[in-house]
Amino acid sequence: MFTPPELVIAAVVLTAMIFIPVLRRLLGLIIRLAIFFAAVAVVAAGVTMILNNETIFERPGFSQRVVRFVTMNSAAASATGSGSVTCVMENPPPAAPTAAATAPHKKAAKREGAAGPQTTRNDVSNASPAPLDDVFPELIRRGYPGISRDKLFKLSQDTVNSLGGWRIVKSSPSNFTLDCIYTSRFFKFEDDVRITMDPSGDIEVCSRSGLARPGTTSILRYFPGDLGANVGHIKQFYEALEPKMDEVYKEEQDKQNAKKPPH
Repeated sequence: MFTPPELVIAAVVLTAMIFIPVLRRLLGLIIRLAIFFAAVAVVAAGVTMILNNETIFERPGFSQRVVRFVTMNSAAASATGSGSVTCVMENPPPAAPTAAATAPHKKAAKREGAAGPQTTRNDVSNASPAPLDDVFPELIRRGYPGISRDKLFKLSQDTVNSLGGWRIVKSSPSNFTLDCIYTSRFFKFEDDVRITMDPSGDIEVCSRSGLARPGTTSILRYFPGDLGANVGHIKQFYEALEPKMDEVYKEEQDKQNAKKPPH
């Protein structure tokens, strides 16, 4: 009967470990070191996700978030909130369309008071819904119909300037686009964030790890995950912008109420 060489080698190694004390102690040391470094890695990953304002226990679920956070190094908001959408920044932002091209083909719904943001856009009816196990609430694109792009651009600038670790590296009013860099607090990693105001009132946010930039030479580029950093950047921006938009809508509502004739 033929014995596979792998089994022979394994038997020899196991016998040596059992009967040679030095090798047995060496094996024990290796196992303990492996457990130690695995525990350190888990703790470091957990702390990093907390610093990124992310968690693995929210929708769409534990396994989906873990897989995404350790295998993807970019994120982009979309109408569906799909976690599989990636961020591509090599192409320049599109030029602003002309007034005729941006004329809405149907009237946008009016937002009343300071209710939650619109999370759809004019073309969402043509978009395929994301599977339920791929919907990340933080990645659902926010829209603010009825507010001019100039106003959205100014408020987005103010929001970025109010966030710690963020800075605007390129402001393009003609394209209604902000290119930003986020610098992490402790390790000083840099991530690229692009924010674009659409004619429909949607605000697109796209974030990519600096280690994923073309031509980077860091050895860390071989680790494909971002531990939730880019999803966290998008979430942080939207959360900081929302109170400003609530105030804008409240002011608009107050103006409309002031114009109404008294009963």
